[in-house]
Order: sequence, then structure tokens, then C-alpha cells
Amino acid sequence: MKKITLLFVLISTIAVGQTKEDSYQKLLEESPFNIMYPQFMAEDAAEYFKEFNKLFSDSSPIAPKEARLVAIGVSAAVKCEYCIAANVHLARELGATEDEIKAAVQIAAEIQRFSTLLYGNDFGMEKLNKAIGKE
Repeated sequence: MKKITLLFVLISTIAVGQTKEDSYQKLLEESPFNIMYPQFMAEDAAEYFKEFNKLFSDSSPIAPKEARLVAIGVSAAVKCEYCIAANVHLARELGATEDEIKAAVQIAAEIQRFSTLLYGNDFGMEKLNKAIGKE
């Protein structure tokens, strides 16, 4: 009886392992980005990626083109060449002009520059609130 139970457990384990591997392979076929995640969390990551991309859809409170322009600015600020390439391409597909793309990058650059000035000069929140009329 022990041998039969052991055999059943072994076969079940192999079957489950194959099912997990098949599921993982399917995820890799669905999106090349899924390969970036450890296999044990790939399914959750793939689901999150689908949800995250709703931010760039018509159901988002920010229009898709404008959302891509925000993404371009952030991508430039964090120096993600992959993100820049993808978001510029997708923004252009949504009708973004070269001037809009340049403006998004310029805004990111100016925020980063001004942040450096404020932080480096220990400007402080009190002075900032007074400067923007938020007292």
C-alpha cells in the first residue's frame, strides 16, 4: 500500500510540475515581458501588467496620449532607454507630435533641475508654501 501511495504522490507531483511549466510557457508566449519575473510570481506579474496598462486606456482619468507623454517625461528623468523607446513609439501612435514629446522631456528636465536647486539650497517647505501662496 505504501508503494502505491508513493507512486501516486510521485505521479501527481510530476503532473502538477508539468502543469506549472505549461502555464509558465503560455505566459511567456503571451508577452515577452513575463520572462523578467521569477516563475513563481510570473502569473501575478502578468496580471498586474494588464491592470497597470489600463492607465493608458480610454477608461483612465487621463487621456491615453497625455498619459504616454507623462510616461515619456518620467522615463527620461529616470534614464530608462527601454521605457523612452516604448513610450515615444506608443505616444506617436496616439498622435503625439514631436513638439509635445520634446515638451514632456523638457518639463521632466526642469522639474529635476529645480528640485536640485531647492534641495541643494535647503529651501524648505515653509519657504516653498509661502512662494506658491499655500500658507
